[in-house]
Formats: sequence, structure tokens, C-alpha cells
Amino acid sequence: MSRIATPFVLSEADLAALDQLVTKGKTSVRKLNRVRALQFSHQGYRPEQIKNLLGISVATVYNLRKRYQQEGLQRAIDEKDRPGQPRKVTPQVEAEITAIACSEAPDGSVRWTVGLINERLIKLDIHIHDESVRLALKKVA
Repeated sequence: MSRIATPFVLSEADLAALDQLVTKGKTSVRKLNRVRALQFSHQGYRPEQIKNLLGISVATVYNLRKRYQQEGLQRAIDEKDRPGQPRKVTPQVEAEITAIACSEAPDGSVRWTVGLINERLIKLDIHIHDESVRLALKKVA
């Protein structure tokens, strides 16, 4: 026996807030897709129809509905912070690069180059790319 789908209903205040976001202007496309998915859900569209209209997955529609019901409107339409990849060049590494660059150039060289600094870092067991060294030096200068 199949389950009867319960209608998805937004409060009047939430509907007004969503309408304002759509007409306001500067909002990311990802956020607008979440807003429109909630509006379409309220209007009675099935998740498969919303998927075709907005180009998002059915799972996204179900997750949005669930998040709205459990945590409210703001949590449903806003994204979580994305931490990203941790920094490879920490402040300690930047300090080491600066210390090397400010020291006497090695024998046979007039001045430090990015390659020479990176060779010295490798001897200190710090493995980063030449471009990271260049950016760290540019930040200090």
C-alpha cells in the first residue's frame, strides 16, 4: 500500500520572505534555486517536476523540505560554511621564508631567488611549491 503524500506548506511570513529574495536582485543562483524549490514545493509541484524545472537533484528538493521543517527557513536556504583545504603555507613557514630571504645569499649567488629559497626549505624538511614561496615573499614585500 502506497503512502499518501502530505502537502508541503510554507507559512505566510516565509512565503513573503522568499518572494522578496527572488525580486530583490543580488542573490546567488544556488540560493535562488533553493528558494524557488521551496516555492514550487509550496505550490504543489512534485520533486521530479522541480528537478526538471531548476536542474537540481530530487535529493536536494527532499533535503530542502526536511531542513525547512526541522530547522526553519534561514537554515534551509543558506549554505553551510565550506572550510576548504587547510593552508600549506602557515605563518611559521612564511616566517622561515622571510628569514631566509633576509639572510646572506648563498656562495656563488648575488641574491636569493625563489628556487634557492625553496632548496633551503627542502633542506629544512618544508616541502612547498615555488609559487607558494613567491606568494609568501610578495605578501611580505
